Amino acid sequence: MSLPVIGLPEIAAIATPEVIFGAVKEALIAHAEGRTSVPPPMVLEFPDHAGDCHVKAGHVGGSAHFAVKIASTFASVNNGLILVIDATAGVPAAVLADEGMLTAWRTAAAGALITHAMTPPGIDEVAVLGTGEQALLQVTWLRKLRPINRIRVWGRRPEAAERLCQAFENEGLEARADALEGGGAPCVITTTAARSPLPTEAFRNALHVTGIGTDMPGKHELPVELFADALVVTDDHDQCLHHGDFGNAVRAGIIRPNADHAVGAVLRDGPAVLRDGRPARGTRSPVRSTRSIADLTGVGATDAAVASAVVGNRFSTLVE
Repeated sequence: MSLPVIGLPEIAAIATPEVIFGAVKEALIAHAEGRTSVPPPMVLEFPDHAGDCHVKAGHVGGSAHFAVKIASTFASVNNGLILVIDATAGVPAAVLADEGMLTAWRTAAAGALITHAMTPPGIDEVAVLGTGEQALLQVTWLRKLRPINRIRVWGRRPEAAERLCQAFENEGLEARADALEGGGAPCVITTTAARSPLPTEAFRNALHVTGIGTDMPGKHELPVELFADALVVTDDHDQCLHHGDFGNAVRAGIIRPNADHAVGAVLRDGPAVLRDGRPARGTRSPVRSTRSIADLTGVGATDAAVASAVVGNRFSTLVE
């Protein structure tokens, strides 16, 4: 058997934003409805080399494929691959040698989808905490869903924050490295590898916060007090409770462990259902909140959905 190895140039041609957004949204909705198979993720840490490796797997019910993904980050450089397997026979279908980009794109798409859904209409100012690739991608993909005009940036290294501001300005945005000033922006996205909470000043004016970076045990981006009386959505309840910022707030006694909603339910039904008083998971009382928080730890089902879409589109093109 000759197993096709699909490289990044071909993947990039197939995996358009429309394909990625569609696959990620479908997978998150299916996950909220219990129509996925997702085992706990595996994490390997390499502190001597400033690296870690995440192994995730998943399947969306009815999909032609399931997938096992290896995604590594060493010294802030991403890499990886995805093994795509036929879900009817268990036969490997392809290897996606994506160099970690499908993980980056599905993360950006998931963040953009829920940030757009939960941020009130008319808000066009976003603060980004973090200065790496995902900080740029979160804004780039969010702009595909709503107008964004002003970006406020924060990073621990001023020179990195200035470089990110320049990248945003090159895309026609007004960008400033002042995300901590004046209470921050009404929409905040965090994309760091922080192991201690980020400055509270950045969240004082936040109506919505999307946390991206806390994706393994030991990480901690969001101050736990943000969760008090907040409307919280999680991409995977068990993962976010185990190693997300939602779990950090639960262990601090700020929020109950059953007080979250599913991201997929919001993408399916819209946030108005939750804001109008729908009880949170396992509770009887409605949520009353002026702030929403999305805690995203990355779901293997989204990796599988994106990988299956790439393989399906590739093979259908070859047939044509």
